[in-house]
Amino acid sequence: MRAIITVLSVLVLTCQVRADESKKTFEKKFSKAGLEELVITNTHGKIEIAQHEGEEIEVLAEMKVIAKTAAKADETLELIQILETRADRYLNLETKLGKDVSITQFFTGLSVSIDYKVNIPKGLKLRLISSDGNIYLGNFEGEINADIRNGDFKAAALKGGEIYVKQDKGNFYAEDVAVLNGDFKNCNIRIESGDNIRLTTASCDGQLTSVDKLNIRSNSGNLRIGDIEELTGSSSFTKYEIQDLANLLDMDMKMGEMNVRNVQELFSEIRLKGSFTKVGLTFPEDAGYKLELKHNKSLKLDLPRNMKLEERPAAEKNATIGTKFVGNPKYAGKVVLNLSNGSLFIQ
Repeated sequence: MRAIITVLSVLVLTCQVRADESKKTFEKKFSKAGLEELVITNTHGKIEIAQHEGEEIEVLAEMKVIAKTAAKADETLELIQILETRADRYLNLETKLGKDVSITQFFTGLSVSIDYKVNIPKGLKLRLISSDGNIYLGNFEGEINADIRNGDFKAAALKGGEIYVKQDKGNFYAEDVAVLNGDFKNCNIRIESGDNIRLTTASCDGQLTSVDKLNIRSNSGNLRIGDIEELTGSSSFTKYEIQDLANLLDMDMKMGEMNVRNVQELFSEIRLKGSFTKVGLTFPEDAGYKLELKHNKSLKLDLPRNMKLEERPAAEKNATIGTKFVGNPKYAGKVVLNLSNGSLFIQ
């Protein structure tokens, strides 16, 4: 009997939810003529972007409200608008909510969603401003400027222009990106392949599978890198795990960790300044490089048995400079380390 009552209750609730859902759509096409940029501002919903070879911007926005009563759903839906502004060389589409929508949503369990599907011609710059929603792109050619709060960004290949992303909370994912300038806070970052990437991160974890050039300023977090050509920048309280370094490493680090599992034989330079930082560098057996190590007495050293450095006092108190050419003389790599109050492991 209890089972029957439970099933009936679920059916009643399901019917009630369906009865209390209200929808409306905004559908329109805009000519590309004279436009340089499309701006979309949205909240409480997703933005899906596609590109085509045509001359029109195709916009479909679905607005949906779920409330305790059908009357409340209809009333709230009337307070949601899509405003369009065309001025100079840009087109602006903005989701506008009535003043009471957010407050009512918080206190009464009202559910509001505004979802965009936009198909734009190639050649237009794209600016996206999103809060409490996600952004999805397939393959995209051109410039993108995205500002995201409490949402995800997901894309396939991004080519043909600089991608600027400012994101606070959420996940960032790109399969392939040519030029990325990212400012991330409290995010998870994943990039499968990148050419030229510049990142500013705070309290972020990231995974970059294959990167040509990465410049980074990081504060707290963990970053895992597969293979990389060049890594430059500065960090504090950040842990780096690098599988394969091909050419250049130039970092200034505080209270962090840098572990490079394989430095290729033809690398050009490793330049690392660190305080209270754990450093691990692994070289192939046939590698050759000139090592210069400046350190204080508090640095914990773990060097190969045959690596006897020629040491001399440094200008700073309680610091020494050790030098040695290591390995195969046919290589000309340089390793310049300035470390204090941490640890160094070389293999």
